[in-house]
Amino acid sequence: MPALFTSQILQRYLVREWFRTFLPSFACFELLIFLGFAIQLLHKGLDIVALRALIPHILIQATPYSIPSALLTATAMTYGRMSADHEIIAIQASGVHIHKIITPVLVIGVVFSLITLALSAEVLPRSCYKIILLQERAINNVLAGNLASFQKKIDLYPYQIYIGSVEDNVNKDIAVIEYANDYVTDVILAEEGTIKMDESANKILLTLYRGEFIKPNYKKSGEIPRVGVFNETTFEISLKEKKRESSTKYLTIFQLCKCNSEIKDELSGITNTPSNSKKDNDELAKELGKYKQDLSSLSRKREKLLTELKRANENLARQKSKIEGLENETKIAKNYILVANENLIQVKKENKSGASTEDTGRKIMQIKETIEKEKQRIYSIEQKIDAAKKVQSDERENIDSLTRTLSEINAQREALLNKSNTVETDLTIASKEELIRKNDISIHKRLSQALSCITFIIIGIPLGIKLRSGHLMIGFGASFLVILFLYYPLVVTGIVLAENSVMPVVLGIWGANIILFIGGMFIFRKLYTT
Repeated sequence: MPALFTSQILQRYLVREWFRTFLPSFACFELLIFLGFAIQLLHKGLDIVALRALIPHILIQATPYSIPSALLTATAMTYGRMSADHEIIAIQASGVHIHKIITPVLVIGVVFSLITLALSAEVLPRSCYKIILLQERAINNVLAGNLASFQKKIDLYPYQIYIGSVEDNVNKDIAVIEYANDYVTDVILAEEGTIKMDESANKILLTLYRGEFIKPNYKKSGEIPRVGVFNETTFEISLKEKKRESSTKYLTIFQLCKCNSEIKDELSGITNTPSNSKKDNDELAKELGKYKQDLSSLSRKREKLLTELKRANENLARQKSKIEGLENETKIAKNYILVANENLIQVKKENKSGASTEDTGRKIMQIKETIEKEKQRIYSIEQKIDAAKKVQSDERENIDSLTRTLSEINAQREALLNKSNTVETDLTIASKEELIRKNDISIHKRLSQALSCITFIIIGIPLGIKLRSGHLMIGFGASFLVILFLYYPLVVTGIVLAENSVMPVVLGIWGANIILFIGGMFIFRKLYTT
């Protein structure tokens, strides 16, 4: 019973000493990280007035980074002071096991891990979403009264261009919104302007006339501060800027898990067979673009061939109809000749019977002229029929050639469509898998950041005992060395490798925690086996 009572007193003393160090450490790290975020936003263009409205959200964003750092500092300083004052040796000499002075801090680490997890998983995403709402309200405050409605919206991240109307190819009532991450930093309003593309330099030239520079207001009411006015200004927007992507930081862990589940259901519903290509999204997109371009070229050739085939069939039908008409004319001409011959025979019989008149010779001459004329007509018609048959024969050959070419193009088109569909399936699968990977990275980043609290305590206890000093500067210095030169470089490297699919997500994101945990356990072993 006395030993248990002694352990409880010792643990309460340890927790009290630990918190005396943790609270100022947490305040210092929170202030440093907050100032870092604030300076970054000010550097990108956000003003002090707008920043003031965002202070609570910036503090929330800084907290998940401050807690693990403060835990490491407090643990190293607490055990460092106890080691320097020989309290640890005295505790061990009194028969109290070392785990009695380690367990309370480990429990504290678990509690703060849960707190950090709640912040990273639920509170921080909601705070980021509130920032988006504040940003939209700031935009609405700016646009109210200037753009009651707009005809066009051009998204060229980090800019959004709103155009109120277009008159005679001139853009009227223009608003240009500039972003820095999730924050609106600058707004330009102009009465009119022109937008020109410089394809050689891959940029857009925006020229604005008669306008003003203003700052967004993140409050519900109040005047919108005017920074300056201009008569004419021109600036460039590079088209090389990445498109603004929907970020996972606005989603909670449960929402990310649900999103991944939905994507996996979509993947399971894909019926087309993928090619199991190892190409990345950019390569697949370029390949798909090439196939689309080839398909477009083949479609144009196919349409041209179909037009020619239609024309050839129509011409063939015309020639057939023409031949039928000419043959009818030939029959008529032959009938004329037959009748003329009969009339000639009759006239000649009348001439032989002595019933001839003075017009008989003239009639015979006219009948012979008619027969000759009809023979010439038949000859001319037969030439036209031959010509029409020649055209008909040429069109048949042309139709056969066009049909063969069309069949070849259809076969090529079908093959390209199959390849295009396969690549499109690969791209869809790759894009969805990349989104799953992105969501997994976000989930594991939050989990690893929360559980880094335990890792920092594991490394902080032996680090403090080794340092044998409870001095504030030594504690901060050791913490900064571990955090800035060991932990975060490993975290950043792991994230990059995980994003580039070089390393599995779990190993990449949790690698820093694993290495520090193993390092802490190794130091523990060295301390208590010697």
